[in-house]
Amino acid sequence: MTMQRRSRLIHLFLALAVAFSLGAAVRAEAPQDIWLVSTRDAAHCGRLDETLDTLGCWRLTDSCEWSPADAADCSGDCSTPTVVFVHGNRTDADDAVAKGWCVRDAIRSAACGRAFRFVIWSWPADRIGRRHRPDAQLKADYSDDESYYLAAWLHTVPPATKVSLIGHSFGSKIILGALRLLAGGEVTCRRLPKEAVAQWTCCKRNPIRAMLLGAAVDSDALAACEECGSPLSLLERVFVTCNGCDRALRWYPRLYGRGGSKALGAVGPCGVESPAIDLADVSGTVGRKHDCRYYCDAPEVRCRWLHYAFLDDEHEPNRATDIENRREID
Repeated sequence: MTMQRRSRLIHLFLALAVAFSLGAAVRAEAPQDIWLVSTRDAAHCGRLDETLDTLGCWRLTDSCEWSPADAADCSGDCSTPTVVFVHGNRTDADDAVAKGWCVRDAIRSAACGRAFRFVIWSWPADRIGRRHRPDAQLKADYSDDESYYLAAWLHTVPPATKVSLIGHSFGSKIILGALRLLAGGEVTCRRLPKEAVAQWTCCKRNPIRAMLLGAAVDSDALAACEECGSPLSLLERVFVTCNGCDRALRWYPRLYGRGGSKALGAVGPCGVESPAIDLADVSGTVGRKHDCRYYCDAPEVRCRWLHYAFLDDEHEPNRATDIENRREID
């Protein structure tokens, strides 16, 4: 056999081996289960409980097209974990999908073929006007309305379904507001029906973990008060990134004038101590950026996808490292 022919056979063998391995990987990967829930056409004032049917819902088909669906159907069955991503401000409808796709790909890379249901929560966060403060104030108000919609939707998820809530920027504010409502609290003079709250507070209806990336919400948002339920009461664990270099979060105290509360994503939680809180300082890896993609790429976040997206205790973050992170932030 000539050297040239032998070389061709070797290359052919390697090509077939690669093709076989890729085919096996594709076959091993779980079918995609991707949903889009949109409140962009829903009301953001008045009686929100009367406008829940205005939420739009679509499911991504195998041909990569969005097909209209019933919002109640995307909660699925309880055997598959449901991951809900809520984006931040200055995100139009296309960007919401793009950012959601970034988060979904990051989780899929760590999942090793495990199935999960991924829901992109799209809310009206398009930039309005050129001035930063009026736009941010309006979206902060929208976030409170979105909390009610998200809480009402979470109540439709079948009991015992593992739920992972991932929020970036104002998305974290929406998530904590929704959990506060489900815990019996109040957000902008709105509450959930007592029967719904009882189902969550008496038996913790669904196991929930949350990831708050660059959280644009008051630093005491995890604390409880007499009038408001504590989001922590419904969480098995919550991951909070801290980044004192983030330009948007450093501006947060001036949202309603000087002397306002610092952002949870900048300084960590205030007024609360709990072993359920998992902190990580990402200032060294994310820096001044506020973009969701930089937070997703941070190694401190990547090593936690399995623990939070699948509620997988086998990949629990190192507790000694968490304690050291807390000391550094304090």
